Amino acid sequence: MIPVICIVGKSKSEKTKLMEVLIKELKNLGLRVGAIKYHKHGDFEMDIEGKDSWKYAKAGADTVAVSSSLKFALIKKVEKGMEIDEICDKYFSDIDIVLADGFTLSDKPRIIVADSDEEASIFKRGCPLIAIVGKSGLHDIEPIVNKIIGFLDSSNIS
Repeated sequence: MIPVICIVGKSKSEKTKLMEVLIKELKNLGLRVGAIKYHKHGDFEMDIEGKDSWKYAKAGADTVAVSSSLKFALIKKVEKGMEIDEICDKYFSDIDIVLADGFTLSDKPRIIVADSDEEASIFKRGCPLIAIVGKSGLHDIEPIVNKIIGFLDSSNIS
């Protein structure tokens, strides 16, 4: 099973910035890193309005893929949301670790972005905790990366 760590916190809490920094740092360590974003508002567009893939999706295609020599993207209509494990098994099998932005209802280990214990307690949900990071703590990323590596080592993954 691919190790997944959810990055959770309130909207506008710098989760995206933390994800970006962690991805860069983990890549620098030689890991293959995947990223998943949970979009709580349902429908979304991955492509720019007016582009071919956007037109195909709007025309009703159930699955739209875009492929180039550098990138592959997939938009697929589903009957219900997919769980993290299902997404990872289908699309991230060649990855060492997946960082998931959101997925607050999952049982996966998490890094909570919060500026108070009260705020952090909202997102604990009894899940394994890698770290709690205050917005101001995004500047000192090394301890968080070390905790992630420790998590991977304890999972016998890396």
